[in-house]
Amino acid sequence: MNTKFIRYTMYAIIVVICIVSIGLAVYAQFFMEEDIGGAYENDIEAGGNILTAQDVNQSFLDLFTNELYSNYDDSTLTKIDNNQEIVYTFYENNQTVNGSYSMNIKIPLINIQSDVVAEYNNLTQRIFVDKINSVMAGTTVYTIYNLDYIAYVNNNILSVAIKATIKEGDNPQRVIVQTYNYDLQNDKSVTLREILEDRDIDETVVANKIRSVVQKASDDAAQMAASGYTVYQRNLEDDMYEIDNITNFMEGPNGELYIIFAYGNNNYTSEMDIIEI
Repeated sequence: MNTKFIRYTMYAIIVVICIVSIGLAVYAQFFMEEDIGGAYENDIEAGGNILTAQDVNQSFLDLFTNELYSNYDDSTLTKIDNNQEIVYTFYENNQTVNGSYSMNIKIPLINIQSDVVAEYNNLTQRIFVDKINSVMAGTTVYTIYNLDYIAYVNNNILSVAIKATIKEGDNPQRVIVQTYNYDLQNDKSVTLREILEDRDIDETVVANKIRSVVQKASDDAAQMAASGYTVYQRNLEDDMYEIDNITNFMEGPNGELYIIFAYGNNNYTSEMDIIEI
């Protein structure tokens, strides 16, 4: 066979291979990375494992042990009760009244004399304690009411989260979550934006992660609704997902930042979207 022909044929094959390789690279750049990025935003790598949104939610729920975890020197703080820690179980009730209610609750008190903290404790009263009183006073439907809390101190920031699960008659179960984030040194509430700035975390990255997690949950709910299930529908245009409007967040045992969208705060649902940063 003609040597020149063979050489030209090999050149042609090499050119084709190069063109195909370039095409695959372009595809991977613009399409595969989008898919992988979406998966990564919805799944979190931890210790070589992939955590799904359900894993993150469960990890968050497992935090509630009704304790304070802190190495903070509270001797500089003025306490309401000097014999107690800065967060402690102020009231608990584990009682069942046949035909009326079942209750297993532990209400925390933030034990610091401060106008800011006083508002926290008053909010706990309005959201959770008043409900206890109404249930015990007698309701028209059987009610199951469980409540737990958790508290951590990270870098002088006290984070307290209270979680209530309420089932009233035939109504769907509600999960209510309320958090407080308090600067122990400066006697003030801490915003999510301040936490992000202090940690040098890009706000855009957090906003994108929130959008990705909520979008995935919304898509899953839409699929279930199409199959005939009754599900909670998220409004992706709601400004509750904007950084400046997010008040429900907390720092975890190892400094993890949890952003919490507990839809049961205002609706009869136990649906939550938890974003871990």
